[in-house]
Amino acid sequence: MDDTGSPSHPHEPITAVLLGNPNTGKSTLFTALAGIPTRVGNYPGVTVERKIGRFAHAGIGVELIDLPGTYSLDPKSPDERVAVDVIAGSQPGAKRPDCIVAVVDATNLERNLFLASQAMERGIPVIVALTLSDIARNQGVEIDSEKLSRRLGCPVVRVASPRGEGIAALKDRIVRCRDLPPPSPPSLDGHAAGVAPHHSPPVREATARYAWIEAVLADAVSRPKDSAETRRGRLDRLVTHRVGGTILFVGTMLAIFTSIFVLAAPLMDLISAGVDAIGGLVESSLPEGAIRSLLVDGVIAGVGGVVVFLPQIAILFLFVALLEDCGYLARAAYLMDRLLAGVGLGGKSFIPLLSCFACAIPGIMATRTIENRRERLLTILVAPLMSCSARLPVYLLFCGAFVPNVAVGVPWLRLPAVVLAAMYAVGVVTAAAVAFVLSRTIMRGRSQPFVMELPPWRMPQPAVVLERVREACWSFLSNAGTTILAVSIVIWALGSYPKPRVVDEAAAIIADAVADAAAEELGKPVERGDPEAVDRGNALRQSFLGMAGRAIEPVVRPLGWDWRIGCAAIASFPAREVVLGTLGVIYNLGDVDPGEEDGASRLERKLRAATWDGSDRKVFTLPVALSIMVFFALCAQCASTLVVIGRETGSWLWSLVSFVSMTTLAWLAAFVVYQAGTMLGW
Repeated sequence: MDDTGSPSHPHEPITAVLLGNPNTGKSTLFTALAGIPTRVGNYPGVTVERKIGRFAHAGIGVELIDLPGTYSLDPKSPDERVAVDVIAGSQPGAKRPDCIVAVVDATNLERNLFLASQAMERGIPVIVALTLSDIARNQGVEIDSEKLSRRLGCPVVRVASPRGEGIAALKDRIVRCRDLPPPSPPSLDGHAAGVAPHHSPPVREATARYAWIEAVLADAVSRPKDSAETRRGRLDRLVTHRVGGTILFVGTMLAIFTSIFVLAAPLMDLISAGVDAIGGLVESSLPEGAIRSLLVDGVIAGVGGVVVFLPQIAILFLFVALLEDCGYLARAAYLMDRLLAGVGLGGKSFIPLLSCFACAIPGIMATRTIENRRERLLTILVAPLMSCSARLPVYLLFCGAFVPNVAVGVPWLRLPAVVLAAMYAVGVVTAAAVAFVLSRTIMRGRSQPFVMELPPWRMPQPAVVLERVREACWSFLSNAGTTILAVSIVIWALGSYPKPRVVDEAAAIIADAVADAAAEELGKPVERGDPEAVDRGNALRQSFLGMAGRAIEPVVRPLGWDWRIGCAAIASFPAREVVLGTLGVIYNLGDVDPGEEDGASRLERKLRAATWDGSDRKVFTLPVALSIMVFFALCAQCASTLVVIGRETGSWLWSLVSFVSMTTLAWLAAFVVYQAGTMLGW
């Protein structure tokens, strides 16, 4: 360092890595330091995601690498192996980092310093960032940072990332890291003296390392002995109780699903009215023809039918983010460990499976933290059965349009909310059954014990919660603006071309006579549809889409579906939520009275008015709606998920197995639901 206090290498960028346990605020610290990541991708040769950000401080450029969360630098999983390789500089085209920022939870120093002590043995300057310092301070935890720094032999900086506390000081330390000597490795020999000699080497090392940590923290950290800890303990015992905790968990989920319908209704009505207004404006502004049909029946009908569900998506992720940020979801993971062990999985499977309720892709990627290969493969295979956010619009549409809005037991609990919760339960119960069968047949083995530290209870940070909601909403909208838009246009084209052949009057009379004779022979009344609707139906049947639909009609008719629903199911293979846009295009029923159903979206009104070809019989009934929802709860209608399964398992065979087994299971379940519902007169 020169006389001005500037680093001795002013023009060379610094490479720093963030290393820490999961759930220590590492990602929040990364965002506070570098902002939104400038580059996200996979490490060379592996599917583990890397996140790299860049920032400048005091005229020095810094490349910040966010390593996967890990508990140890003795690698047992792909994530841990990547962290070790990056620190060692053994990744292709990479060099050793200039410093390690060890992210340590200030509320749980004993556990987090285990990883930091391993980092100190790598011969690289280490900076300890004490995250969640504001929470520790509120809990009455006092940390002597200077004393802790002297004992560790490296700088210690207290930070509270959401508030920006300590971020500037941490940046100062990072840009001057080249002037720091590597810390001395922890002296473990003296602390291993009391360990029984017949213990294994890993046990001896862990015991000695924790004893060293205890000595380092002595007189440097003090904790209050007040009733607050007792209150937290009582609360933890309540929410993790086998019976009481389960009841609380189920009640919380039901309350969330109810709020999705109640709170989102005004915003959904506003968006629906806006979509209708745009469609009407475009229709009145353009002459009749292909362009108007493309815009109104393709783009607006397809994308508009999906965007209307944005408020419900936002509300769901708002509650999930609140529960996660306050610490409740970690308790739910502990609670679910007992249930998972009973079906052949372990507690480490809970977080990946929970992630699948947002999207199966990051959930499947999160299984890299599972060391046991059998357990990891089993988790990957059942992960797509969790109801991801792409299925939610499907549930919301059919629950809102066809499930009676009546109270169930108590006035505030409505039947649509119960059915919505049941759709999520269908996936969970099916996943448990599949895991149970596989773990006792072709994937026999014992589950690993689940060890997880419970984070402290804390008030959710508004900035963190709102950012997660924003990410979920933007992901949903960007999908609506790309995949759904593209598929909607393709479906419109397939349903519009080739143009229908003109049917002469004599042929029409003969066709009607044949239909009348068939109906009379079966003892059924002759049904005549609206002539204009019949013409539209004939045109759709003669299109490319109609040809495909009629080809698969024998397969989907036992589910209560007509060929148009079958077409929508096929078209939704790129992404499940595309089915809504496809239905909006296929069931273009012309003018539907906007006031026909109060609060109903344009797509809901279209589906309620849809009839079977050549008759006045409604296509959509409650059994049909339930059949569709159950099918999409269990099917593998997501090409991206199948690709990720193949990459993560190293074999496309498992992708094929997932697709065939889930599609078969979905068809069988939908068949049972429709037939049972019809027999019961629903």
